Amino acid sequence: MFTLKVFSICAVLPVSTGRQAELGTAGTNDLRQPGRWLGKFFCLLLTTIGLLGSSQFSWAIVELGATGNYRKSVIDKHNFQESTSYTASLSYYFWELSALELSYTNGLSKVVIKASASEPKNITTTDFTLVGLDLVFTFAGRDSPLQPYVKLGSAYIEKEILREIEGGATTRIGNPKGTVPSAGLGVKLRVDNSISIKFGLDAWTSPLSADTVTIDYAGRAGISWIF
Repeated sequence: MFTLKVFSICAVLPVSTGRQAELGTAGTNDLRQPGRWLGKFFCLLLTTIGLLGSSQFSWAIVELGATGNYRKSVIDKHNFQESTSYTASLSYYFWELSALELSYTNGLSKVVIKASASEPKNITTTDFTLVGLDLVFTFAGRDSPLQPYVKLGSAYIEKEILREIEGGATTRIGNPKGTVPSAGLGVKLRVDNSISIKFGLDAWTSPLSADTVTIDYAGRAGISWIF
């Protein structure tokens, strides 16, 4: 197909939000840690891809993706849940229908509860990062206009959970972290030879060391580019 050569690529994706800026630097060093080594991971992966692509594996291709998620559930103006997340991904197709995908997700969710008119709001904010590595299987060739896929892998997740009583101080109530299983499915709609529109559903568990293991999920929509 083509020969890919990568000489020098470095990228660092910062992990910070306006919410963290309001809270100061306390508790943010752990959240930023994945961002520090994520750039090195991307560089190593891209260098490996470049070496493979410039040798006998000239059929290998690289796909970059960017997706987002927004969800809001409202009971009334004083009681609601809202979440956003953004994901960047890099996929290396070592075979036409199989790929290794490295992804990085940063998200923020907020739950607001006000039990009665006389009580203050209880605001719980969760800031999380997720770095995943998945094996992706596609069920149609790259020339197909509709390309369904499934993926299965593992991810490192880290959360910072904060609670604020309206008019009071903000306190950290949790900082779970660990390696978790992950999976997903979706479909890509081919626009042309290099661009596709991507829809998918990803799921992962809370750290397996937690007392209660839960499953989180997110629907995503975005775009991907093939090089």
